[in-house]
Amino acid sequence: KAESGSASAPATTEKKAAAVEPIKIGAMYALSGDLAAIGTNIMRGIDYAVSEINEQGGVDGRPLEIVRGDTQGDPKVARSVAERLVTQDKVHAIVGCHQSTLTEIVAQVCEQYKIPMITDISTVDSLSTHDYKYFFRLCPMNSLYLENMFMYLSDQGGQTGKDVKNVAVFADNTMIGQEAIRCARLYAPKYNMTITKEIQYTKGAADLTSEVLALKKANADAVIVESYVSDAILLMKTMQEQNYKPAILIAKANGFADPSFIPATPGISNGLTSVVEWNPDLTKGQETNKKFKEIYGVDMNGHSAESYTAIWTLKTAFEQAVSTKGEDVKNALSSMDIQDSFPNGPEIILPYNRIKFENHDFDGVQHFNNNTYASVAIAQIQNGEFKTVWPFEYSSQKI
Repeated sequence: KAESGSASAPATTEKKAAAVEPIKIGAMYALSGDLAAIGTNIMRGIDYAVSEINEQGGVDGRPLEIVRGDTQGDPKVARSVAERLVTQDKVHAIVGCHQSTLTEIVAQVCEQYKIPMITDISTVDSLSTHDYKYFFRLCPMNSLYLENMFMYLSDQGGQTGKDVKNVAVFADNTMIGQEAIRCARLYAPKYNMTITKEIQYTKGAADLTSEVLALKKANADAVIVESYVSDAILLMKTMQEQNYKPAILIAKANGFADPSFIPATPGISNGLTSVVEWNPDLTKGQETNKKFKEIYGVDMNGHSAESYTAIWTLKTAFEQAVSTKGEDVKNALSSMDIQDSFPNGPEIILPYNRIKFENHDFDGVQHFNNNTYASVAIAQIQNGEFKTVWPFEYSSQKI
């Protein structure tokens, strides 16, 4: 737990003490256990945003302070940590989590205590269907990832000459995998494409030979894939063994965007395209990433870019609310409309230009407080590196 720093304030009057009392934001991610590397990476984006904001004088002279909440990737731990952050640490807002199942639990706690929460990374569609008043999603919904993939498949022909009329879908039997199949069925007709083959397999498969042979037989113009990292690696190796390389192979990030994927598939993953929330060669966020890399020794990635953006979003909400009361900050988030760049802050570094939380309908289901302008980019592995190739306006690289 971080020290508040308020003890050093010249507390001659209540007003003076309040002027330097920090605004506390709880950051809830797995900081230990199997997912600690992901949580640590996310925290870099948060810490860097806070350092920028505090160097500028914080929010009306009040510094931001991050109180870390280690979920350990465990739902039961997440609930108790959220309650501790709210009732003991007295945080004014929460940002998190990485896993959607944990985000669901923390959102319930925040709703109970009327504490605003932004999820910067959790994408499962159902999170935004509950009409929670204090829960806001910055990142795109899962379904939007799929739509952006179909948009890319439709657009890429102008550069490559490859006309995509039919697709195959390869996904595991998890909730995320099933959602990918459902969304592909929804979007294919919208973009004048036909699904010729759907292949579902058991997550953590020991062998994917029969599945790859079925893909090879289907011979679709493009193959959409959704797998965790061990399965993603196995898929690429099995495709090589079976001498199968589809004209377009496009992934919904997940295991294909894991840092271990490219080193485990040297050469054979070249040409694969994947959704990315951000990439170092994106034409947006170059200056921010340069400074970030000087401090941490690594480039930003999608997760750290999203967590960075979430903190600037909360900072703006506190300023516009002129208050740290939960209801006031919630109302500020509800009415917020940030375009191109944050007030007295950086540009929006993600591959979109607007942040506005709105209610909307998707496939007959009502959703609440989603950033409806959020979108993703598409990157292609070229010579062992992800290079941004779409949207074309944010890319300097050809497919």
